[in-house]
Amino acid sequence: MGEWIRRRIERTYRPGEGREARHGILSATLLRLIREEPLRERTVLDVGCGNGRLTFALAEEAGRIIGIDWSDQAVEQASRHARSLGLDHITFVRCDAERIDYGELGPIDLVVAHLCMSDEIIRRAAAVLASGRCIAFSTLHRDQWQESGRSSRFAYGEQDVEAALAAAGFEPVYLGVEHETLSFAAAADAMAYLEDSGLISKWKAEDRWEGFLAYLERGGRELTIRARVTVKARKR
Repeated sequence: MGEWIRRRIERTYRPGEGREARHGILSATLLRLIREEPLRERTVLDVGCGNGRLTFALAEEAGRIIGIDWSDQAVEQASRHARSLGLDHITFVRCDAERIDYGELGPIDLVVAHLCMSDEIIRRAAAVLASGRCIAFSTLHRDQWQESGRSSRFAYGEQDVEAALAAAGFEPVYLGVEHETLSFAAAADAMAYLEDSGLISKWKAEDRWEGFLAYLERGGRELTIRARVTVKARKR
């Protein structure tokens, strides 16, 4: 496949920075990779668009954008926002990204995604993209919040990405992994970060909480607050 580009940021926790919720921000690398394409001439499909964060970031550059998401609420919110801005070249559709035939949405030139990816999405993107067209996405790496002892079922490792792309007939243009790790002087600081960031209730619901407490008891004082796999690949 391709050669992986790795970037790691290590920071020390400062009180109050949990509110940044950095795990959800758009990848600057992903935006750069997408903008390398002639967007004005392209119809872009934003898979798992949510309330349109990536869609609206590309709104002034793309010829047409279609955002899809399973959430009625997110699609309605994004649609209202597009109407309020007079962006009639943007359409939002409520559907299951792993079930819909992307060809039903019309011709697609570029498939993009922010924190939404699966092997099935990659296969469906490959089915509608012509040779030479691209998929570009940034999604969770398996190291995201690894200190809790659980990896998201939607997360990818490097080998997973390579296998999925190859199986769908994509040739990588860019393969990157970005990590951001926060270090804490004491366990109390780690607890303060989780409280400020609103992660405690989320982690309890996802069975991460006990694992992270055990990690702190063993003397662990780090947290991987952002781990991303960022990819751009061209259909063969």
